Amino acid sequence: MRKKKGYNKKQGLKYYRKGQFLKAISHLEKALKAGRDDYEIFLFLGYASLFTDDIEGARGYFRRGLSAREDNVELLKGLAYVYLKDERIEDAISLWGEVLERNPRDRRVKRALQVLRESGDVQGFIDRAQPKHFLSLKPPAYIKIRPYLIGLSITLGVLIVGIVFYTTPLYRMALEKFYPQIVQLDSVKLPSDTSISEEAEDVLYSFTAKEIEASFTRIKKYIYKNRLNMAIVSLNRIMLSNASPLAKEKFEILYKFIETPDPLSLDYNPRLYEIMKEPAAFSGVYVRWTGKIASLKKDKQAAEFDLLVNYEDEDTIEGIAHVVIPGNYHIENRQNVEVFGSYHGYDKETGKLMIQGILLRILRM
Repeated sequence: MRKKKGYNKKQGLKYYRKGQFLKAISHLEKALKAGRDDYEIFLFLGYASLFTDDIEGARGYFRRGLSAREDNVELLKGLAYVYLKDERIEDAISLWGEVLERNPRDRRVKRALQVLRESGDVQGFIDRAQPKHFLSLKPPAYIKIRPYLIGLSITLGVLIVGIVFYTTPLYRMALEKFYPQIVQLDSVKLPSDTSISEEAEDVLYSFTAKEIEASFTRIKKYIYKNRLNMAIVSLNRIMLSNASPLAKEKFEILYKFIETPDPLSLDYNPRLYEIMKEPAAFSGVYVRWTGKIASLKKDKQAAEFDLLVNYEDEDTIEGIAHVVIPGNYHIENRQNVEVFGSYHGYDKETGKLMIQGILLRILRM
């Protein structure tokens, strides 16, 4: 039986590499009869089904594979792709979130979320989606050797960069070519021939020249290290301070280096009461809040609702945020959700914070 199992699996993967997917499915199905807990067989059966436009078959294989190996990220990504093609966008996002919790560096998933955030046409995003955009689809021989190749590449890369750094000026040239943003950020300097602070009474914050210089260096480090919310708050405070107009011009340039962060790796997730204390200083920060939906309005293009932040019982909530998010979501009032978005002011009459939503995930409770 072992010989037969190995033969069928080996043959199936051989046909898979050659692109003969129907033959691959036939042999891999035979292999299942000898080993039903081999998640790798389910994975490549799912891949082969996608290549033969059998979405229903792929769904079944990916689900059965997850029964054998529930934490396998490739199976999760496969099922997420099937949900995407089913137009179950919130379920796909939920599975992508699980993938990033296990592997925060997964570029395909991060890229998919980025494209989805930036796309105003959710249906078009779904229609254009192809397996190669989300899944590795590589045969096992490549998968087994890949970690060693990556390790070797990293070791050689570090060695080469170290040699170049200490012996030639090429390191600077390489940075300018491959990482221009780092070079550009480093080139932004405070004015050295004029005062960077001034006397002012109608400002929210007051700093000494040394504190402004220290803030400039610290903010650039925040951006280098992807601590983007800390960078935004620090920048806002300077722009609302007694810093000179010339100094503020340089600080304002730093905003251009801040991009939308990964929602699962926020450096700092501010609480609602923190924003209420300094609403101007927190303008533009990104939040990931959970709560319950109220006053829902929606159409095919967007949804608008009040989020009862950190709702715990019938009497206790942290506050209310008014969320506007593009996209078509299957949501309803009193549903528990997690919202990722950016803060852009508050309504003084109602006390509601205004959140521009980017991603929404339904919580199963």
